[in-house]
Amino acid sequence: MNHSQGWNIDALDGQEHTLLSFSLGEWEAMLGGGPDRFVVTASAGGSSRIANARTLREDIDDEETVDLTVGGQSIDYPWEYALTREEALAAMTDLAAGQLSGEQWEVIS
Repeated sequence: MNHSQGWNIDALDGQEHTLLSFSLGEWEAMLGGGPDRFVVTASAGGSSRIANARTLREDIDDEETVDLTVGGQSIDYPWEYALTREEALAAMTDLAAGQLSGEQWEVIS
């Protein structure tokens, strides 16, 4: 895939098309949701490592949720995982580069 095309994020409409998957080096990544909010999660090492992208918004309540449809399932995601389009694209670029550092990433081993 040509990543400069925005990871095909425009295909995610939040209703009929709600999940894209990519193999990025050691990571199996999923980009879901749409059209305004997205989630990015990835696994590596036979799912022994999980990485979840988090929003950098500081004005959220820990109890706040957002309803997103991902993979055909409507789920109330905690706001910390509901990314803007720009944050989702940046997270996918991080995964492709293998750079999961900083506050945007929650990595579980």
